[in-house]
Amino acid sequence: MIKNVIKRIFLALSVVFAFTTLAAQSEANELELRISYTGSKDSPITIKTQYCKGTTLKCGKQIKIAPNGVVIFRANYINDKYNGLVRSYYLNGKLKESREYIEGKETNTRTLYYESGKIESSQMYVDNKREGEGKKYYESGKVKEQFFYKNDMREGVRQEFDKYEKLTFETMYKQGRKQWVKQYDTKGNVINETSCRWNPCY
Repeated sequence: MIKNVIKRIFLALSVVFAFTTLAAQSEANELELRISYTGSKDSPITIKTQYCKGTTLKCGKQIKIAPNGVVIFRANYINDKYNGLVRSYYLNGKLKESREYIEGKETNTRTLYYESGKIESSQMYVDNKREGEGKKYYESGKVKEQFFYKNDMREGVRQEFDKYEKLTFETMYKQGRKQWVKQYDTKGNVINETSCRWNPCY
């Protein structure tokens, strides 16, 4: 009971601190803080955004707050474009997704998380395009899929694994198009192989 009360007080103070910080920054940097709402009337999501004064350009921080008082989104803007870390959160406050931008272009690794805090997937971005290795994970932490992108298109071999880390499928891609698919049994033997040149591959 006492822990729940303390938790609620902490959440309330966090939101108040976020609001006051935004307001202070807005005044100091010629920014204008605007408040809007989205969602239903019964449980609206509050959006606090900093704009360049006298314009419709987002030029500072933005936060979104759920009806329960938890911040579920944080971002920073420069000239109406994302700049820096963009993060979204579950309703319990745990991190859900993390992305990074430089003047509107996504860069570095985009990471999604399970509500437990374990990584769900990760993918590298360069200039708004998927590039290099990407992975998906089971909540246990074991790899579910491993794949590669080149210029935002699938390239090379994509591997899929079961919960016991056994390889189940391999799919070869070239410029985003499937070339062949192999299916494996639990002993690692190929039990089916399809060429996508003459047959449809799914």
